Amino acid sequence: MNSIERIDEFLRLQDKGIPLEEIASTLGVKPQTLKRSLNKNGYKNVKGKYLKKDICESNASVQVAFEDTNLIEQKNSNNTKTTRADTKKKKTVVKSKKENQKEKNTLEKSLKTNANSKTKNKSKKDKKINLTQEDLDKLCEVYDWYLEVKDFKSLKRKTRKKDINIDFNETEDKTISIKVDKGVWEDFLRLCSNSNYDRKTLVTQALNDFMKAHKDLL
Repeated sequence: MNSIERIDEFLRLQDKGIPLEEIASTLGVKPQTLKRSLNKNGYKNVKGKYLKKDICESNASVQVAFEDTNLIEQKNSNNTKTTRADTKKKKTVVKSKKENQKEKNTLEKSLKTNANSKTKNKSKKDKKINLTQEDLDKLCEVYDWYLEVKDFKSLKRKTRKKDINIDFNETEDKTISIKVDKGVWEDFLRLCSNSNYDRKTLVTQALNDFMKAHKDLL
C-alpha cells in the first residue's frame, strides 16, 4: 500500500471516529510515520481531525463571507436612512477591508516567492537524487525497523571457517598403533568433525607439516 492509498484509508476510518493510533495499528505503521505522511501531503490537524489545508482555508473564507453578508443585511434592515456618520463608518469599514485584502495579497505573494525560491534551491541541490513521497515513506519505515533490530545478535554476519590445506603426496597406507595424550586427541577429533577430511588424511598432513618444520633432524 503506497502513501496515497494509506491516506485515503486513514480518512475513511477517521470519518468513522476511530482514533489515529488505532488507524495506524490497522494500517501496519507507527503513528509518527502516519502523521509525517499526512503533514507532507498537505493535511493539518484541526481540533483532533486531519483536514486538507486548502479545505480549511476555503471554509474560513466562506464563513467570513457569510458573516459579512449578514452584517450588511442587518444594517440595511435596521437603518433605512443612513446618516453622514454611518456613511463615514462604512467608508472606514470598506477601507479596512481593502487594506486587509492588500495585506493578504502581499502575504500570499511573499509565501509564493519563498516557496518558489525553496523549490529552486532544492532542485539545485538535489540534481543527482530524485525521491518521491513513496520513496521517503519507505526510507522512514526502514529507519524505524533498523532502530528496532540494530542490537540483535542474529543479524551479525558469521565468519566462515577455513578448511585445512592438504599438500602431501599420497603413497601406500601404513597401519600403526601409538599412544597419544588424551586432551590432544579430543581436540584432534573435534578438528576432524569440523573438517571435510578423514582422520588418516589429517594425521598424515600434521606429521608432514611437523617434518617440514624440522628438516634439520631428518
